[in-house]
Amino acid sequence: MNKLNKILVLFVLLSTASIDNSYSQAEVSNGYNPLSLRQVHESYLMWKKTLWRRIDLNEKQNKPFFARNRELSKIIIDAVQEGVLIPYLNDSVNDENVMSREEFIERMKQDAVEEEDEFDDFGDDPFGDDPFGDDPFGDDPFAETEIEGTPEPELIPKREFSIFEIKEDLYFDRVHSRIYFDIQAVSFYLPGDSFYNLAGFEKQVASFRFIDLYNLFKSMPKDAIWYNENNVAQHKNLGDAFLLRLFKGVIVKLANADDVRITELFDDSRKSGIMASIKIEQELMDWESNLWEY
Repeated sequence: MNKLNKILVLFVLLSTASIDNSYSQAEVSNGYNPLSLRQVHESYLMWKKTLWRRIDLNEKQNKPFFARNRELSKIIIDAVQEGVLIPYLNDSVNDENVMSREEFIERMKQDAVEEEDEFDDFGDDPFGDDPFGDDPFGDDPFAETEIEGTPEPELIPKREFSIFEIKEDLYFDRVHSRIYFDIQAVSFYLPGDSFYNLAGFEKQVASFRFIDLYNLFKSMPKDAIWYNENNVAQHKNLGDAFLLRLFKGVIVKLANADDVRITELFDDSRKSGIMASIKIEQELMDWESNLWEY
């Protein structure tokens, strides 16, 4: 009887172990970031940071992303209007933050500006009323009739959107002994000094999953190009240009418990924030180089 009980207990333990093993394997198979273009399992990550970079497409190094009629902003806006690209409210880019195409177009509209009457400073318009009373010739049959309602505001020119921000993960793959920059999301803004921005500060329009943008760029080999003005025979696809990190971006935020930007930590001057950003960039480079000294 004792021998039979031992056999039953051993059978139960083996069954439980096989169930636990299958469950852990299911977890391992699902341990991938769906936003990552380069799929690396989370168990391979020894170290990771999330950071944000601000990219000004008017800077010389970023001009190839902003070639005339091939602007990065134009390609993205056209894709959303055609319904082939999904916009998001913020760089979390999850299903809860999906932005409708109607709301996206609404954010693209110019701010309404009330026109002032040119005679406000001089009182009533001296030519507004007929000084002789009723018009002796009757109504003018050629007079323009007033259109009821307000005209629909026009969309802001696509080239005005020159500020982009990328959210990316910087991690060390301990299996392949490599450091990767893994872009997660891309957001674009209307600059604060734009003629069409009455607010006076940068206004975020929308965010996008980088993996969606990459697939979009690859589907447009003739239009979505990084313009190589030094050698027009060697233009690159925008997707490849991002992976090759041909852009110049300044770190504006590191993931932190207070969720604050670098500039918020240095309120004394803008110069202090820029110097802090450069220092962080240098520290990351030093950390990478020091990995291979041990």
